Amino acid sequence: MGISKRSLLRYAPFSGYSLSLSLLLVGMLTSTGVAQTTPSESAPFNGLGILADESIPQGDSNEARISEDVSFSPRFGVGYSTSGAGFDAFTSFEGFVPLLQNAGSNLTFLEGRLLWSTNNSTLGGNVLLGHRFYSSSDNRIFGGYVSYDNRNTGNAVFNQIGTGFESLGENWDFRINAYIPVGDTRQVVEENVSDTGLSVSAPFFTGNFLSFVGETSRQINRRLEAAMAGFDFEAGAKIASLGDSGDIRGYAGLYYYDANGSDEILGWRTRLEVRPTDSLRLGLSVQDDATFGTNVVLSVAANFPGSRPRGSRNQTLARMGESVARQVNIVVDEQFESETIRDRFTVLATNPNTNEPYFFQHVNLDAQVGNGTFELPFGTLQDALNVVKSDNIIYVQPGKNLTEIPAFTLPNNVAVLSTAPVQNINGVVLPLSGAGVQPIVTGGVTLGNNNTISGFAIANPNGAGITGNNISNPTIRENAIANTATDGIRLDNPTGKVTISNNNFSNIDGNGISINTANTQSELVIDSNIITRDISGFGFTGIKIVAGDDTVTTATISNNQISESMFRGIQIDALGNSQTLLLVESNTISGSQFNGITINADENAQISTSVRLNTLTNNNIVGAFGGGEFDAQTYSNSSVCLQLDNNKSTPSTNGEDYNLANNNVGGSTFQVEDTLATNTGTVTENPAPLDFPKVPRGTCGFP
Repeated sequence: MGISKRSLLRYAPFSGYSLSLSLLLVGMLTSTGVAQTTPSESAPFNGLGILADESIPQGDSNEARISEDVSFSPRFGVGYSTSGAGFDAFTSFEGFVPLLQNAGSNLTFLEGRLLWSTNNSTLGGNVLLGHRFYSSSDNRIFGGYVSYDNRNTGNAVFNQIGTGFESLGENWDFRINAYIPVGDTRQVVEENVSDTGLSVSAPFFTGNFLSFVGETSRQINRRLEAAMAGFDFEAGAKIASLGDSGDIRGYAGLYYYDANGSDEILGWRTRLEVRPTDSLRLGLSVQDDATFGTNVVLSVAANFPGSRPRGSRNQTLARMGESVARQVNIVVDEQFESETIRDRFTVLATNPNTNEPYFFQHVNLDAQVGNGTFELPFGTLQDALNVVKSDNIIYVQPGKNLTEIPAFTLPNNVAVLSTAPVQNINGVVLPLSGAGVQPIVTGGVTLGNNNTISGFAIANPNGAGITGNNISNPTIRENAIANTATDGIRLDNPTGKVTISNNNFSNIDGNGISINTANTQSELVIDSNIITRDISGFGFTGIKIVAGDDTVTTATISNNQISESMFRGIQIDALGNSQTLLLVESNTISGSQFNGITINADENAQISTSVRLNTLTNNNIVGAFGGGEFDAQTYSNSSVCLQLDNNKSTPSTNGEDYNLANNNVGGSTFQVEDTLATNTGTVTENPAPLDFPKVPRGTCGFP
């Protein structure tokens, strides 16, 4: 059954992979009916639908006469090519379908390929509409085409429009092809994001807040694939003939490609094409450029049936049915790019106890009327106290005139800090802090609950320098307290955690630090204070703690320096069923009129204590109450468990170095860990060593 040219046009689809497959099917179905002769001479068909051999009269040598007898049939082909510049190795399934032909004059054809990548098993393809005409005067074929190409790299899919021009002759050829990617021509196929750092500026004040400027940076590494636009051209000539229809041809040419994000590519290519028969093509090409380097490409293809019609004696005209020589794969360049993204942000310092930003009331004692912001601070501390709210911080600059601050009372949950010491809040050093000049307070300071006072010089109060009665969680640090009428710091019945650290005491007419408790639970931390020689008045001590009725106390007294107090350096009295866990460690005490360290347990009180690594020098100058550098005693059914470990004592003016006394033998107990030999100086046990049971290290609750 014959198929008309109109039918061929109607049934030739024009899209993607289905087009390529359809072309192959159409080629096979129509292989028995498209090859035609002129109306005047009907040639018999062979079984495959190709023109059978036909005898031409010897006397008829006219070229045009021969051309009238030539027509072309559909064909099917398969091929393979190794990888080259910008494409992987692939297998191709080809179809060629003549659409319109004027025997011996022109040919319009459809050519399709299904391309299967052997590297990643992906499919691509192209479809090409071409037209060729034969010039008998030049004995040449001239042609052109437009094409649509598709490629799936396994990571991305690209599309391309192609066009080209060709001139084919018996002895030499010329071709030029252009490739224009369309659609999404550059695609990200892999992306990795990594955080490369976080930087935070020094803190700064804005308004009533403490702010930071931060910057995060991210490194984004991308791998992209880009379809490259370009063109190529080549010229070549026949090198040799092989049999009746075969030949060897050589070509040389240049190619140019470019894509967004890629370097321009200008390369050269030479190739050798061998057709041993009309149905078999072999190819070898060598190409080189700066991007893809040198590539050697081998190819092989077979057509069924052949591309040249039998019975044609015009070898040039017979080439009208050859496949178009072009780059059938879209050239894709692999690209890498790196991008650093920096994000700046401003954040406010946040109070972890409230999860709200810290709120500062600023005071500069040189300022006039202000509103408490950093830019316009209050001029007096009292102005800030009048408006301060719970969890606020009052931040005081002394100013150049050193205006004095009168006595004041702190509301609950407020901190008052000066710029004198380095102020550190949750690891953040406050701006302006560390200036070294303390604002002067001429009067006493009264604390409320959860107060912090830091960085003030408290002088000449009528009573104690700092007082607190029935308060919880006070922090008193880095203050200078001088010339008090009574104690330097006096706290009665505090609860929670009490921190007293890095304060300096001088000219105190009372105890340097005095803490009295009854019916409370508290944790006392007294660390790194300096209490100097001018504590005056009989019975006044550097650090004195009285744990009264039913008190549960944990106390750490460490790293303090106490010199020349008028009574004792450190004194701990436990009374009335109280329970005390006491660590006295690494203190330096010298020149006390009486004992350097005294521990007394009375009225059913219990003390477990470690006294270690202290340096006691020339204490107990008066010696009126006996004892020595260190004195520990029990009374009235009380109990003591003592670890006395690695203390250093110089011979005291009066008494012993270390005096242990059990004054209620049979009623009180006094256990001593077996660490006495680690101390420098002598240990005296009264009434007798048998009254002090020896227990292993660690029994008293300390390592």
